[in-house]
Amino acid sequence: MDDLSTGSGVASFHDPSRDFHYLAYPSHTLVWLCDRCGQCDFVSPSWPIFTGREIGHELGSGWLDRVHPEDLAVLTRALADAIEEKQPFRLLYRYLRADGVYRWFVNQGMVRTTHGEGFTGYVGQCFDVTAYQEGEAELEWSAQRMIALLKQTRLIALVADQEGRVLFSNGSLCRLLHQGGNELINARLFQRHLAPGSETLLNRLYPDGAQIAQFPSEFESALLTSQGETRHVMWHSISLHEYSGHAKSTILIGDDITASRREELRLKLSASVVEFTSHAVLITDVDLRIIAINRAFSELTGYSKEDALGRHPRILKSGRHDKGFYVQMWKSIAETGHWRGDVWDRRKDGGIYPKFLSISAIKDAAGEITHYAGIFYEVTERKAIEERLDLLAHYDTLTGLPNRCLLFDRLEQAVDRSTRNGTKIGLLYLDLDHFKQVNDTFGHSAGDSLLQAVAQRLKACVRTVDTVARLGGDEFVVLLPDIKTKNACARVAQKILDAMRPIYDLGGRSVTTMSSIGISIYPNDHGGAEALLRNADAAMYAAKQGQRGNFKFFSDTANAARIEP
Repeated sequence: MDDLSTGSGVASFHDPSRDFHYLAYPSHTLVWLCDRCGQCDFVSPSWPIFTGREIGHELGSGWLDRVHPEDLAVLTRALADAIEEKQPFRLLYRYLRADGVYRWFVNQGMVRTTHGEGFTGYVGQCFDVTAYQEGEAELEWSAQRMIALLKQTRLIALVADQEGRVLFSNGSLCRLLHQGGNELINARLFQRHLAPGSETLLNRLYPDGAQIAQFPSEFESALLTSQGETRHVMWHSISLHEYSGHAKSTILIGDDITASRREELRLKLSASVVEFTSHAVLITDVDLRIIAINRAFSELTGYSKEDALGRHPRILKSGRHDKGFYVQMWKSIAETGHWRGDVWDRRKDGGIYPKFLSISAIKDAAGEITHYAGIFYEVTERKAIEERLDLLAHYDTLTGLPNRCLLFDRLEQAVDRSTRNGTKIGLLYLDLDHFKQVNDTFGHSAGDSLLQAVAQRLKACVRTVDTVARLGGDEFVVLLPDIKTKNACARVAQKILDAMRPIYDLGGRSVTTMSSIGISIYPNDHGGAEALLRNADAAMYAAKQGQRGNFKFFSDTANAARIEP
């Protein structure tokens, strides 16, 4: 933790209710007053909104009860020194909210004086700097880059909160629904715009009327525009998580498939419709021999009529899908008469590309299948955006390692697998000693180079099934699934410590750094992913209290006695 220090500045005030009325309302400004003994006698209304507690609990010395135990002694000593010397101060510490989450505060106090009494206490402001202390700023930066990407794409795109309310919509969605962005903001898109007959989808998105939206990874919806038109959209979702690992919002990327749905219905009308539609079309007989294609098919695949007629559609297979994929496809066609989804295919020249494919079974008057019709079009742009968004959402931009969000996903999967197989999971939490000195001495670019080098050394210490993740700043976590004993974790931890010791060459500058490692074990230490991470973090701090450059198991710490059942 950074040192707590004093700053400079003096203020003269005499009536809190009058002097601070103008600061009492903005939610981002936390204002307070204390007397000459450090007893808090005023906090702005924004303070209880932020902390979740009543104002009365924050007055007097009550606010000290919420300071992190590791920060309290240093804070009270620095505050006492400032009061004794009647000097301003600047304190950095962790403060507990009512929801159980600690936030990093910078608390700046200026001296209050009156003409008759002189020093009467302090007036100050608190700023939440957790983003810069724990890496949330990097998540925010990734989110900003995602929004910039969504603004540029021609695809339909929106960001929805946990209740399904629109937080952001791009121009393509506005044009699709003939509505402005201000009309869509905060609207529950699917509850407002789903076309009649979409009750099944609505119940799937909001099961049993729940407020929390359950967005599948891929789904189709029929939306009503403001002019009463029905537009069909195939959606693909990407979940975003906050720093704690909890789901925060969802990005939805959509293709307007209205035209292809109409073409499906018109396939039987005439050959000219098939020939001149902009989407690729092929028709097979019941034995899956191609009997007709259109011009768009040849342009997209490179196969002419002479190449394709009489052959099986497997000539387009890319090899990227296993047998099970096609089994499920034909099962859907047999049960429902159609299938829609993304497929990777191969052109005649060998080039592989993604396409959206819709297959329908065509039946005669007796209900017997006589033909199959496929309509498809290339979706390379959408796939590229999805891959880019996935990188921003799940990977650290500096090191390329999985971020906290992807770590939690893999940890939860590992817990499920471990429960079934009766194995254990190891979680190693580490940070770099004196990393701040590298940034201060050589600059942030050198610090970035050090983090990238550390990431490479960590990856070289583990198996391919293991995960090395960067949480932010200089904090890393190593996930070891499917282990048998604690000794397996100890061996990896020692291997990592040995790998950290050699000198790092940062553009001609020689740097050394050590690391302390905390280890938690599933299911020994806890059954929940978040608790396992907290316990590994606590074990790391315990390791730092001893000889640095060492590792410690959570079960060997004093905190282990307080573990939840």
